[in-house]
Amino acid sequence: MKPSVTVCLPSLLEPVTGGVRELTVCGGSLREVFADLIEREPRLRPHLFNEAGDFRRHVLCFHNGTNTRWLAGPAAGDDSPGGRTNGWDTPVDEGDTILFMQAVSGG
Repeated sequence: MKPSVTVCLPSLLEPVTGGVRELTVCGGSLREVFADLIEREPRLRPHLFNEAGDFRRHVLCFHNGTNTRWLAGPAAGDDSPGGRTNGWDTPVDEGDTILFMQAVSGG
């Protein structure tokens, strides 16, 4: 059985999820957690991920307080968008927390 992970979403996404801000999803890695999240809430996909499958520029994701952008760098010799996300293969444990934040800017 894969670990259960809590995913916390920003209030900006409440209209997309019908007011749900916290979900429990399953997966053995961040990649599997993200896949389960989108399977459960497919309307989140365009708000969190771009067409190449990477996080949108304004989306921040923290795994147990660590920014996922700082996890393992590109796979050797792979400069494709998917290669930049090999940190998504980071294992998760039961009870881990994933926190999504969206940068807000304006003038």
